[in-house]
Amino acid sequence: MLLIAGAVWLVLGRTDTPADEPDLAENPVPSQITPTCGPVTAVDRTGRPLEVETLGLVRVVHEAACHHDYETLADLMDHPFGTRTADEAIAELRANDGASLTILTQTLEAAAIAGQGGLIYCHPHGAIAIFARGTSEHQWKFTDFSLTADSPAASTCFESGVR
Repeated sequence: MLLIAGAVWLVLGRTDTPADEPDLAENPVPSQITPTCGPVTAVDRTGRPLEVETLGLVRVVHEAACHHDYETLADLMDHPFGTRTADEAIAELRANDGASLTILTQTLEAAAIAGQGGLIYCHPHGAIAIFARGTSEHQWKFTDFSLTADSPAASTCFESGVR
């Protein structure tokens, strides 16, 4: 019982305020809450492991989206990014306090559809993220993210049974 009570006390926080701690009502402190995102799936929809360099790129994009790191995301985006510039895409991601970044992280936590051209991640509600394989001079890039199923890759998501 004591262990349970102690765990609840730790989870819910203390109710006492020691004299050496600042009064938050007088001196509010900005939130330092670290976002929690799930893991990136390391296999594709058929169960095959993703290539190490590809998985690394997906994880970096996922981590940047999870922490709202727009600068890193901009650096990882292909140019053009889908049908728009990377700057336009970043502006879209910033809209609504970055709510679309939550959808991006969730999309990248699903198993990818792997094909000759690269990886397609399909969110059950319509979002699509694409990583193109590229060429020897233009290796793996984060090439597109759409919140809606109007991406040219939407048919791949439907055919795979994600939607």
